[in-house]
Parts: sequence; C-alpha cells; structure tokens
Amino acid sequence: MSNIENTNNNKTPNYVFNVTFNPEIFRIIGYVGFIVMLVVGSFLTNKFSGVDPQTTTIYKLFGFNHSCYVIDYEPSRTVSAMLLPFWEIPFVLYIIFSFLRVQDAYREKKAPLFAFIVSAICLPIALLLTVWVRIVFVWNPEVNFMNHYLPYIGLQVLFFLIAFENFLYFYAMKALPFNNNWILAIGYLVLLLVVTLLYVVFGMSSGLGHPILDLINNNGQRLFFRILSSTYTFLVLPIPLILSFWEIRRSPKHTLSLD
Repeated sequence: MSNIENTNNNKTPNYVFNVTFNPEIFRIIGYVGFIVMLVVGSFLTNKFSGVDPQTTTIYKLFGFNHSCYVIDYEPSRTVSAMLLPFWEIPFVLYIIFSFLRVQDAYREKKAPLFAFIVSAICLPIALLLTVWVRIVFVWNPEVNFMNHYLPYIGLQVLFFLIAFENFLYFYAMKALPFNNNWILAIGYLVLLLVVTLLYVVFGMSSGLGHPILDLINNNGQRLFFRILSSTYTFLVLPIPLILSFWEIRRSPKHTLSLD
C-alpha cells in the first residue's frame, strides 16, 4: 500500500510505502528455493552428468555422496548456480528482518539488551555466510575439495546462528513453540549444536586428510556418520520450515514503512 503526501505544489511529492508481512515468509520461500535447487540438481546429475557416483572426491573421502554432490557436475552445476538466488535473496531478507524484529522488541523493552547485542553481532556474520554459499560453484571439489567444502561448513554455522537468535527472541517474547516450552527449545538447540559440531569436526578431518573416523573401511563408523548427517538435515530443514509455517499462522504481521 502506498500513500502520497504533498503539502504544496512547489515540492516533489513524498511517497510513503507501507508493507505488512511476516518475516517467516522469507525463510519459507528461501527453504523451498533451496529444496527445489537440490531436487533439480539431483535429476540433472543422475540423468545427464555421466559421472560415476563412486568415483567422486566426496565418495572417496566419506564413503558416500552427500547432498552437495548433486550440484557439482554439469549440467546441474550451471543450472543450480542459476537457481541459487531463489534461496539466497529470500534468506538474506529473512536475516535482515529477523534482526529488525529483535531490534523493535528491544526498543519496546520486550527483549533484553543481551538479545539485541547477539542479534547485531550475528547479522553481518549471517549475511556473509549466506552469500558465501555461492563459492561452492567457484571451486570444483575435484580441483580443491576444501575450498569447495568450506562454504558448506559456513552454511552449517549459519543455521545454528539463526536457531540461536530465534530462541533468544521467542524466549524474550514468551512465544516459544508448545506453550512457550523453553526446556524443549533448549533441548533442540543443544542437540543442534552437538550434531553440528560433530558433523563439522568429522567432515573437516576427512577433508584435510586426517580422518577421525574411518569412513572408507569401517562400515559401522560410516553408518554412524550417515546417521549424523541425516539427523543434521532433519534438524535444519523440515523442523525450521514447519516452525515458520506455524509462526505465520499464530503471530501478528509486521509493517515496514519507507518514506
């Protein structure tokens, strides 16, 4: 909705734009864009790449191909890079408006200073980690695996930062899921932290050539890492997506004014 303010005919009209929305819509759009990119990438890789899945660098390091594999080879590589903005742009907007949401709560004395400071510190870090995901398309894993893998590590850190910031905000607003169940929320946050740390440490050690787990020769350790990977995916994809839909249904919308 827009309004025009013009006090006299000798001045340029002042346009005031008011947009009402819920920030969670941007996370939903971003997550859907991310999932679509992986689905399209998987189809193109399996049908047209001609790459033997058991010959990839990722398979040789981990004993299986994780999700990154489906966007690493042509024609998926080019198409996935074109689809990336459908995740990147909405998620950048989500990060910005999530910060503004915390800032408004702090100004209204509903959120503590600690929550605002943490959110302000996380803002530039989260923005950089979001846009740096595109580096996976700059470095081919067959050429330099670690340069290709580091943006994925950054993505893991990003998802935890977002979860932590959301916990601080909704805890301050007494609006955590399941009737403000802070015990359940902290349990999720701690589980996400532990799984993320283990996933990062084990993955980095293999990528650097000093594996903590023998993912190639030990079936039990490889199975453990795959379960860890699947658990991580469950914690950072379907759960936040469900919570975003739930938040849109129950919370008031926010109004952005530009003049």
